[in-house]
Amino acid sequence: MERKVEFSKGEFQLHQNPNFNYQLNRTYNVSNGNLDEMIELAGKLTSIRDWEKEMKTLAEKALSEERIKDAIAYFRMTEFFMYDGNPDKIKVYDKSIELFYQYHDKLFKTGMLTLDHVPFAQGYLPVIHTKPEGKCVDIILIHGGFDSYMEEFLPSLMYLRENGFEVYLFEGPGQGNVLRKQGINFSVEWEKPIKAILNYYDLNDVTIIGISMGAILAPRAAAFENRIKRVVAWSVCTNMLELLLDATPEEERKVLTELLAKGDRNTINQIMYSLMEREPLIDWGMHHGFYNMGVDNPYDYMLAANRYEYKDVAYKITQDFLLLGAEKDHLIRIEKYKDVIDSLINVKSLTYRMFTAKENAASHCNTGNPKLVLDTIISWIKMIKNHQEFYGEK
Repeated sequence: MERKVEFSKGEFQLHQNPNFNYQLNRTYNVSNGNLDEMIELAGKLTSIRDWEKEMKTLAEKALSEERIKDAIAYFRMTEFFMYDGNPDKIKVYDKSIELFYQYHDKLFKTGMLTLDHVPFAQGYLPVIHTKPEGKCVDIILIHGGFDSYMEEFLPSLMYLRENGFEVYLFEGPGQGNVLRKQGINFSVEWEKPIKAILNYYDLNDVTIIGISMGAILAPRAAAFENRIKRVVAWSVCTNMLELLLDATPEEERKVLTELLAKGDRNTINQIMYSLMEREPLIDWGMHHGFYNMGVDNPYDYMLAANRYEYKDVAYKITQDFLLLGAEKDHLIRIEKYKDVIDSLINVKSLTYRMFTAKENAASHCNTGNPKLVLDTIISWIKMIKNHQEFYGEK
């Protein structure tokens, strides 16, 4: 009998730095690491350099002990805080990916999963595809956001498959393999990779799930692609520049807003480099933003980030829409949800679900309880499709 997918559960206070705390929880809950090792690791972290050194040590230890599942998680999360230009960054990425496909080799050999390369731009989009055993409830396209690999969402894909869904899990421009191995940066025109996938597989009626920054990208694609019939925004992101400014101290935020209006590149760069020295979250966000947006300074990144929103195209989104929130998201203020809801004036239907600390799902993208979120998505899709069937809608 096929083994059912099991998810870790729980949100733990592991580190006083909000971003280190979140990423340690993520390593456990999403990347399937060992909680006891995350607790021990937390006590060794005072800087991003500590994270890289200690996580890599943990990865190599797990590998030497043939704990491959843990090693995959730890190599992945070692690379997470390695900046572009680090000579070991791609080596560590390659090791995580190599171990992942070795560990899950049987799933691909039996045909339960396929790894496809969909032609796109000067390269390709990697896609992990699966079909359910019985009747198909719906077809789902699912992708991450600012910093994810598609491989870390394999448990979600397998759980959706168990529940009757055909799933296409993929990476687009600026993500995973497409960025690291092909050098293709983010594009605000997310409808283009979506079109490539829909055309390649000849799909005409799909649900799209965008996670984290994907909650900007998926709605943007839906605004221009009517083969998407249902949209799930797993998190809320109204504008990437707003998220960056929200992470800065209030005094600097006001000054930066004024300087951006004036186009004062030099002063903005001075302020941001100073903030990056003091704030690990800002330092990581800026450096990774340079990498995936293809820029080399804070000012140009901030201009690029300001393009990543969907308020400008929200009126074009006419699909059924599910918005998923987290009440104690360290990246996103809870007030932002109203901005999203107010902008979606032409959606066919709008469902909003805020997850809470009592549900172990209050952190960014509800990493403490992914099963609850997936069950919510599954129930919503079935409700929408049953409604359409009852009323004879297409």
